[in-house]
Amino acid sequence: MWITSGPGRARDLCVLALAAAMAATACATGTGGPARSRERAAEPSSASPSSPSASRGGGAGLSVEYRHAGEGERWARDFLRDRKLPQEVARHLNGQLDAPTAVRLRARSCGSSDISYDPVGKRVDVCYEFVDEVRAMFADAGRTDVEERTAGVVRETLYHEVAHALLGQLDLPYVGREEDVADQFAAYELLPQGRRGSAALLAAADNYALYAEEAGPDGVDLSGEHTPDAARSANYRCYLYGSAPATHERLVDGTHLSEDRAELCVDEYGDLERGWKKLLAPYAAGKRTGHRS
Repeated sequence: MWITSGPGRARDLCVLALAAAMAATACATGTGGPARSRERAAEPSSASPSSPSASRGGGAGLSVEYRHAGEGERWARDFLRDRKLPQEVARHLNGQLDAPTAVRLRARSCGSSDISYDPVGKRVDVCYEFVDEVRAMFADAGRTDVEERTAGVVRETLYHEVAHALLGQLDLPYVGREEDVADQFAAYELLPQGRRGSAALLAAADNYALYAEEAGPDGVDLSGEHTPDAARSANYRCYLYGSAPATHERLVDGTHLSEDRAELCVDEYGDLERGWKKLLAPYAAGKRTGHRS
């Protein structure tokens, strides 16, 4: 079973929300809604084990691999590699966690726009087609800083997919739907990173809004396993506002984020932050039982 990133864009990940102790979470099986996941057999690695990008990462066991780019996909490959987006996420989490996990972030041509976690192969496939699609959507919508926004979406999506890996490989307890929990993990990791992290989360919110606009009301499956794209966009705006209301007051525009919802956002962000912090506390770098420096 493949876990992807959601019905609108290929990002079916789980976000954690624990009520009271933790905010509400979501569980994704990778089978419902118009998610762009594709079931594929695991392929042998083509990267050299001695290559820095292919070697095992640090405390969280994240590593990175780049595979062949098909015709017309070299821009996306070079974009990921030149900006070192997978390496950045791997380095951040490897330095933050000391956990018995193994996750390979593998950039590749997939034949479709997708980014997904394969729990059997223990890898996240970052499809070059997905990167191209996100960039095209921002460009077609007339957004400025298209490449920076695209990079932000890739960062957010990688954190979302790695959340699936952590929840599964560490058997972390959560309530609600895994997809929502994974979204919350992305917010949990990005927002403490300052302006760059906030910009990435806002780019992801905008990306979800564009997918929602593209699908229209008739494209929403209220019974699906994934929260509708418009709601995921609002959630990210809520977490961003809740993390620093005075700084992000402009996000409460009455359209993407209502005043009524905004009143709850400080508590929502506090719940997800407290929940994920508690879940990961046993695996904080240097604190896991049996850790040797």
